[in-house]
Amino acid sequence: MNEFNWVAQDDDGEIYGYDRKPIAFSDRAYSGRNTTSKLIVKGRPNPDWKDTLIDLSKNDYIIKDGILMATRKHAALIHAWADGAEIQGKSGDHWDDCDNPTWFDCEEYRIKPKKTTVNVKLYHINSVIGVWVQGHQGLPGDAELIDKDWREVEIEL
Repeated sequence: MNEFNWVAQDDDGEIYGYDRKPIAFSDRAYSGRNTTSKLIVKGRPNPDWKDTLIDLSKNDYIIKDGILMATRKHAALIHAWADGAEIQGKSGDHWDDCDNPTWFDCEEYRIKPKKTTVNVKLYHINSVIGVWVQGHQGLPGDAELIDKDWREVEIEL
């Protein structure tokens, strides 16, 4: 999820993120007045700076050769999927596998994280529960094990 809702490039090449839609200010830049703005990167001077205002709810962006450009929403994920990456779509608070993603602009997608299996034991110290992963540091000195046996747990990397 983006920290900003809008991005734009000024004529001197500076690319800013904004929480609200900025307005063109003078003949050189967008104004962050009445909006929170943050410098993302210093690009190269752009004579077409007025064409760089991008609504991130509708598009993503790339910076190519120092110039800010709009791209289709999810473009990088679409390319990764075409190259064989497994894609997941967000459904509520969890992610589901998408064999054939619809790529709706309003939906959230990601490359499916790789997973591994680890063995763990639960322990507690002063009513705080912790997890001890087999093969890593030993238990803290005053910890008491809750589990007698190792549990096999699948985690995302």
